[in-house]
Amino acid sequence: MTDLVLYIVRHAEPAYPRDALTARGRRQARTLARRFAREALTDLCSSPLRRAMQTAGYVARATGLPCALEPWTAELESWALAAGTPEEAPAWQVHPPAVRGARPPIDGDNWHRLPVWGDLELAERFAKIGRESDAFFARLGWVREGDRYRAEPPAAPRRVAVVCHAGFALTWLAHLLAVPPPLLWAGFALAPAAVTEVELRRGADGTTTPRCLALGVPIEGGGAAGRRAS
Repeated sequence: MTDLVLYIVRHAEPAYPRDALTARGRRQARTLARRFAREALTDLCSSPLRRAMQTAGYVARATGLPCALEPWTAELESWALAAGTPEEAPAWQVHPPAVRGARPPIDGDNWHRLPVWGDLELAERFAKIGRESDAFFARLGWVREGDRYRAEPPAAPRRVAVVCHAGFALTWLAHLLAVPPPLLWAGFALAPAAVTEVELRRGADGTTTPRCLALGVPIEGGGAAGRRAS
């Protein structure tokens, strides 16, 4: 039995100057709402940015759930390379070959030392997301113990949707799966309204590790359109 299903949802298509949804984005949000009305959600959360809150609002109305704001799930807008660098982009949008072709290859110990990151202090920023994530899971009844999560009674089965952003979602998933973030940044893209599904299924000893069941499944056709936006 799956004890916790976490849906990490990128907001629907945005009109960035207004931090709002486009007409297509509103259609995507309605489709998301219909999907989650069938999923028996128990919890709904959102980034405090408007494009995420508007997307979550459709789900809230369809499910009757209140939407809790989680400020720590806002897009990682300060994770930006310095102006004048070759990329001039957020860290998670660095040209993938610069990551995949790094020498020595990126691993769990050196990933934040790639020269292109400059002095962004990515290890410290990533660790902060990890702490916020662990506190979030603790509120859901799952306490982090080393590399595992332990279900604390009465951790009833839950289905939780978190509406957030492309860069944040991939970075959070890197924490949950213990994968160096740049490997997810370079290897995957999240379309607007894409849904990533993670499960926690406790073992006989009451512990588990997160497992990704689906990554970035778009709510409609069109693949990774808008993949370089946040």
